[in-house]
Amino acid sequence: MGTIESGRTRGARVRAVIAAAAAATCALLGGGLGCVSPEAASGVVAADASVIAPDRATADAPVFVIEAAPQDDAVAAVLEADLRAGRALIEAFFGLPFRDDVAVTIAPDRAAFTAAFPPEWGMSDTACWMVATGVADFMVILSPRVWGTEACEHDATDARHVRDIVVHELVHVFHGQHNPTRDFTGAEEIGWFAEGLAVHVSGQLHRGRLAEPREAVELGLGPERLADAWSGRYRYGVSGSLVAFFESRVGREGLRQMLAVTNQEDLLAILKLDEQQCLAQWREYVLAR
Repeated sequence: MGTIESGRTRGARVRAVIAAAAAATCALLGGGLGCVSPEAASGVVAADASVIAPDRATADAPVFVIEAAPQDDAVAAVLEADLRAGRALIEAFFGLPFRDDVAVTIAPDRAAFTAAFPPEWGMSDTACWMVATGVADFMVILSPRVWGTEACEHDATDARHVRDIVVHELVHVFHGQHNPTRDFTGAEEIGWFAEGLAVHVSGQLHRGRLAEPREAVELGLGPERLADAWSGRYRYGVSGSLVAFFESRVGREGLRQMLAVTNQEDLLAILKLDEQQCLAQWREYVLAR
């Protein structure tokens, strides 16, 4: 496992070992790949520490650095717990670790959130529903403290909803670290897969999204092309259920192989299906559930 280095104010950072959350998650999942025993974990550092070096077992493990403005002290504490739980869940799911350090910025307002995006992305404005983003080495979260006035379609008072968003974006970070593009530039053809993977692994599919793909198929609104999966009102359920179908066909090992894929042809090669076979079998999978 690794560590989280958390800043309650700019320039003040705390390093903490992620162990308790990992052990709890592994217990829930019944152990397996990616899990560590409590004896192998090194504990959690107190929040008022300045910089605590990890022990030898975690000395080379990636560090999550959280940076937040002073007004987001309480928010940072909550999101730190969400990141701990999310990291443990994702590493247990894939049986693989995060590879690199991650800079996590909690933006105090919409302007700061938009400004945190890399200039090359050309994001001069961000839609109200956008509250987080993540690629291989960084993650930006609009502080839930301001969602009520500077965001839409999100409920900051729903702790499960907030955690799901954090874990969803953290899946993108993990995916980016195991994908040659790092930020999915050039892999737009399978953007639906990246989103579906995040929906599936984070658990969003089973929290309010499970009925969506069945309804879409029954109404004839399911995608005719994989490229259209991440579109329309059913996009979360459709994309997430596609990845759930993939797992039912090729297992976790197949999903691990898919992490490095950058085009649809290679994705289908792992499934040993063509596009229309894939969609037809997905429809059968959805209707059978």
